[in-house]
Amino acid sequence: MAMAEGHHTLELVWKGLNILLFLAIVYYFGKKPIGEALRSFFLKLTENLEGSEKELKQAKEALEKAKLEYEDAKRRHVEQIKLAEQTAQQIKEEEINKVDEIVIRIKEKASESIELETKKAKEELLRYGMQKAKELAIKKLAEDFQNPDLQRRYIEKSIRKMEARQ
Repeated sequence: MAMAEGHHTLELVWKGLNILLFLAIVYYFGKKPIGEALRSFFLKLTENLEGSEKELKQAKEALEKAKLEYEDAKRRHVEQIKLAEQTAQQIKEEEINKVDEIVIRIKEKASESIELETKKAKEELLRYGMQKAKELAIKKLAEDFQNPDLQRRYIEKSIRKMEARQ
């Protein structure tokens, strides 16, 4: 059995030496390609990480820019609403002033028309009164002239006036 044990140990040593030799050959011949592959892998990881960090930074900058644009748009929106309210108030006041001016002009025209119509009515009433007074005076004179004593006095007065003219 000792021999079987020694043989087994020798076999293990040779297997170990073969593995070491294999690893040395793989290391000797594979060092450069494996190193290049590992370096390329790490470079890609680094580049991807740097690219991700750059994209993250750009995304943060874009987000900050979007926030600023949003705030600016919100501020402009509020300003536009204020401006629209002010403009609407100004237009409302202008329209009210125009309406007030039109009302004043209408009142002035109405007042002028009332005065004119009142003057016409007074003149017409005066003409009517004078006409009636004349008619009454003629009627009264005609009635009074029926009196012979009044006729005689009128004739005498008319003769005196004619004599005074000559």
